[in-house]
Amino acid sequence: MLYDVVGVLVTKKPLDRETVPEYHLTVVAQDGGGLQCRSTMHVTLTDVNDNAPRFIPHSHYTSSVPENAPVGTPVLRLAAVDPDVGISRRIRYLVEPPHAGVLFAVDAVSGVITLLQSLDREHQASYNLTVSASDQVGLHNTQIRITLELCVLVTELSFFSY
Repeated sequence: MLYDVVGVLVTKKPLDRETVPEYHLTVVAQDGGGLQCRSTMHVTLTDVNDNAPRFIPHSHYTSSVPENAPVGTPVLRLAAVDPDVGISRRIRYLVEPPHAGVLFAVDAVSGVITLLQSLDREHQASYNLTVSASDQVGLHNTQIRITLELCVLVTELSFFSY
């Protein structure tokens, strides 16, 4: 809506950059005598951090790793996306306590989870991890974080050959 006295353009409803990122408008000004002029406007919406990241393709992951896997073995790669743009789109991954920095680590940028210690199936056959994905702090100083459960199954070595 354009206020005809002052020429201020305002919206009638909220705009969402993820739905419609830009607008092309034609503004017509007309005086009382019927004379008019036209001008075109190009409006590009800036983004705010209004969308949470989401894990793809699942909200629950399961992976298995052999009990003789050496330290540093990749267990699985997490993947998350965020429809925001700019810094708000960058995802950081984190393994939550109690397993953070003890048995498993995650590369904060790539999402690859690796072993920090050897695992023993006889001691523990599976691990339930909570991992999170956070977007970066955006223009409005907001950060959105999501979590997911990950089950790591430790597979036993076979000592017998047939």
